[in-house]
Amino acid sequence: MRDDGSPFEERPTGPRTPPLGLLEYLDLAEGGSVRDKRDTAFAAALLAERRGYERLWLPEHHARGVPSTNPLLMAAVLGSHTERIRVGTAVTLARIRNPYLTAEDIASAAHFCSGRLDVGFGRGDVSGRAADDLFDERRRGDDVGAVVDRVVDLIRGGADWIDPVDRPFQLWSHGAGTRSAHIAARTGMNYCHALFFAPDVDACAATLETYRGACPEGRTAVALAVVANDDPAVAEADGLRGGVRVGRVGTARECAEAVHAAIEATGADEAVITELSTDPDDHLRALAEILEAFRAPPAHRENGKDGGGRS
Repeated sequence: MRDDGSPFEERPTGPRTPPLGLLEYLDLAEGGSVRDKRDTAFAAALLAERRGYERLWLPEHHARGVPSTNPLLMAAVLGSHTERIRVGTAVTLARIRNPYLTAEDIASAAHFCSGRLDVGFGRGDVSGRAADDLFDERRRGDDVGAVVDRVVDLIRGGADWIDPVDRPFQLWSHGAGTRSAHIAARTGMNYCHALFFAPDVDACAATLETYRGACPEGRTAVALAVVANDDPAVAEADGLRGGVRVGRVGTARECAEAVHAAIEATGADEAVITELSTDPDDHLRALAEILEAFRAPPAHRENGKDGGGRS
């Protein structure tokens, strides 16, 4: 939301490199402590701020060993440690979140993000023991669209006991199919399509085209999972992740090319990556190298393209 109340950004004019965002805290690999994973993700967030990533997205998962259970809490923390990068939730699980408490959390996070908060909703669910223990919350969220509508109404002043959000923010819907895009268009949100869950680029392009037809002012993004390492064996091993479809395994330049290709194929306004190297040093190095390669002029990228890697 701009200062004038619009939920959309001003679109830049003239040629420029599309914005690149980072989805962090998606280290769901077995082994390693939650503390270590959070420390690595925090370092990655600060690196993203320094290097010039456009957005920092934080997911929500509920299971032993995952480092991101409350993205709005972490958005407030990271917003207070950064000055430029936008900080958002990818996603806030509307299905299991109380809309009133969520609205209060959004207002707190918006304050500490100083006008840089992206509120991203998703239709995802939880599984295993969490699904049993959160049964009442999950039942309340059967109509996810209605829950999202209520939260949006609340953060805009829909309850006399909840302060509305008093800082600029943007609203996003994240998904891998048509239903999340429909919610985004109906409510006037921006939309991000997760290719790391549904890697069909043609279906993604069709979904974005339908969304743009219904919400022409909305902003669109595509999200990919990548692994960047000059050692092919290490890259291949890190790319074997359950539940996530890795879109590109190879050098940083090859990963950057894959992101550009996804933008060109879908017409998205911007892209988001989640980089899945398991070694913290590899991960931080990859984030810096991918962004540098992504920003390189097209001729330089083409002339310096490396061989190898896996799509």
